[in-house]
Amino acid sequence: MIYIGTDEAGYGPLLGPLVIAATVFESDAPRSELVAEGAADSKVVYTRRGRAGLARVLAPCFDVASPTTLTALLEKHSVRGDPRANYDWYGDVAEADYAGLARPPEFRALYFNPVCVSEFNAACARDGSKGTVLFRETMRVVRAALDDLPPDQEVDVLCDKLGGRNSYGGLLMAELGPTNMVTESETRAQSSYRLTVNRRPLRVRFVAKADAHDTPAALASMTAKYVRELFMEALNDFFAARQEGLRRTAGYAVDGRRFLDDIRGLLEELQVDADSFVRVR
Repeated sequence: MIYIGTDEAGYGPLLGPLVIAATVFESDAPRSELVAEGAADSKVVYTRRGRAGLARVLAPCFDVASPTTLTALLEKHSVRGDPRANYDWYGDVAEADYAGLARPPEFRALYFNPVCVSEFNAACARDGSKGTVLFRETMRVVRAALDDLPPDQEVDVLCDKLGGRNSYGGLLMAELGPTNMVTESETRAQSSYRLTVNRRPLRVRFVAKADAHDTPAALASMTAKYVRELFMEALNDFFAARQEGLRRTAGYAVDGRRFLDDIRGLLEELQVDADSFVRVR
């Protein structure tokens, strides 16, 4: 059985990218028995150990040379390539060479989708809903993972709840194009569907707090958080190099506004288009 888990980081901030990640595991054992040493809710790991704690767990899962760089990760694992061409403030970032934990034996691959501000704003304008954007961009990662799998393998996909909704049937039809679909449940705790996509049997579930109890989703959560932190370090480095004494930001609403006030003159001097730097939602 193939198990895929997804999660995001950066859905709520004012600045920086939304990053969605997916990890792929293969095992004959039940999903509940999958284990990856150190995998947990990214917020918990980051709060306790910072980016180094994420790097320690993820390093063996990245198909890049050490030390890890943002450029190498985008080249190898991004489903939309390198989106930084129109963003001068996203230079390269290198991670310290941490001694990683063991690569989980059932782990097969990981993917991530960095949705930068211009793309995010355009998608919100098109879809009219931030939650719909999150769903579509999550399915982009799921499709990339499915495309790399043999067509006859059954797949179980577990996603964190997306956009505060319970009904995902119409969106799944639009994004995955199944030949048939059966709704198993649509509740606040879990929404579950059985689909056939390109003759592949597929189960897709949306579960609240999935990263707290599911290994593939937890590892995806950590991946998304890690990649977003690299982007934010690049952003902070860019502006700090041009404005002495600037306090760094994580990009969330209150501090993001403080940061915007602090660099307002610099943004004008650099002629930065607000639509490429500040989210509309």
